[in-house]
Amino acid sequence: MTIVSNAASDEFLSPFYKKNELFCKEFENYINKKQGEVTGKYNAWSYEIIGKIHKPTKWILKYKKSTLTSTGSLWLSSKKQNLIVTVEWSTRRIGSHNSEFEIRRKRKTDIFSKLWNKDISDLNLNSNYVIRTKFKVIEFVQKIGLVLDEVFKSGEIYTIIYKNDLLFIKLQSEKHHFDLFEELLEV
Repeated sequence: MTIVSNAASDEFLSPFYKKNELFCKEFENYINKKQGEVTGKYNAWSYEIIGKIHKPTKWILKYKKSTLTSTGSLWLSSKKQNLIVTVEWSTRRIGSHNSEFEIRRKRKTDIFSKLWNKDISDLNLNSNYVIRTKFKVIEFVQKIGLVLDEVFKSGEIYTIIYKNDLLFIKLQSEKHHFDLFEELLEV
């Protein structure tokens, strides 16, 4: 399968359409080079694309972008737009039992959460994030942290969850980050 346009004919000349088209073509080329499968749709306002890679291990990569406009609100200008972009990478990592964890952005309420829940602590790799785990920080977390250091520093990491042998990484980014993904393949 391939990524296809679902745009209206008047969108084809839009610079936003061309930008989303280029993003999707680069994604499709990358997945094809990995001998994977790709599917998705795009237009001037959004895209939703999914790639599956089977070698060296199976990964699922999902990229979504939505541009929302607010209309009919007394409080917000109708010219205001909200952009939602997400990147989700997931894979199964068998054999790392008893090492479940969640890394997420720090919230204001975490000051109190840490008092009542000893499973939550500041992430040593970046002070803007916390880790929730019942176990000591494992080598696996350190390796992921080193690979994703760039997106930790930029604040693009939304959450990293490892539970039931499934690793799930969610970013809020308009970039592919193929270079970081390539490094993750080695972890």
